[in-house]
Amino acid sequence: MNARGTAGRLLVGVVITLAVGGYSANVSLSPSTSPSVSPSPAPPSPTPSAATSLSPSPAASGPLTFGPVSVVTGTSTCPTMDFALTTDPDGTHHVRGGNVACNNKTDDPRVSGRHTAPGTWNADLWGDVGAGRFSLVQWATTVRLENDGGAWEGKLTGGAALPGRGDSIVLWYKGTGSYAGLSYFELDTGQDPWRIQGQVFPGDPPPPYSEDATGTERPEAGEPVAGDAVAVIEGTATCPTIDLGGVDD
Repeated sequence: MNARGTAGRLLVGVVITLAVGGYSANVSLSPSTSPSVSPSPAPPSPTPSAATSLSPSPAASGPLTFGPVSVVTGTSTCPTMDFALTTDPDGTHHVRGGNVACNNKTDDPRVSGRHTAPGTWNADLWGDVGAGRFSLVQWATTVRLENDGGAWEGKLTGGAALPGRGDSIVLWYKGTGSYAGLSYFELDTGQDPWRIQGQVFPGDPPPPYSEDATGTERPEAGEPVAGDAVAVIEGTATCPTIDLGGVDD
């Protein structure tokens, strides 16, 4: 969506990578003059603790799994991007009702397949689209991901900045058919091919993702906003207070 391409590539959490490190020791032993030492008996295996249940299930291939939750990765390419671009007198560009189709490949076959925004992809863009220097916000009120096992239906929101940064797109899906009872969160970043990071989990997507996405209409003249109201920013965040209340099912 980085408009997606020169004016609109669509693409739509979170990958957890666990590295388990080990140490090996190279021990130099003297010739046979050293006294022989009987090996100590092996210590008993530790009793599994509650924390053990939080470890991911080992998988030679495929997504990491945490009980019923799977963390997936993959890529997306979008061969079909059909939309019209209109421009306001103030230079703001708009896409309404664009049609986008992508091929998603992940390490979880349930969320691999054909992704479409069937006439529902929208974007507002600011900057020089022809020169490839612009930023945008994008949304789709209906997106669908299909494969031989079933289908997912959801919504899309995100932004993009070019050159260089590309898209950052969030999709929330709800499973249908054989995927009923599951939800799928997907984060798409970069440019073609876009990088997919996702999570399949039981239950419904959290609010407010059941609501319709809206556009970003420019404020009327005279409102307390600068003439060029769009800025691309970057930075960091720290969270000194995280107070969680856990509930056991």
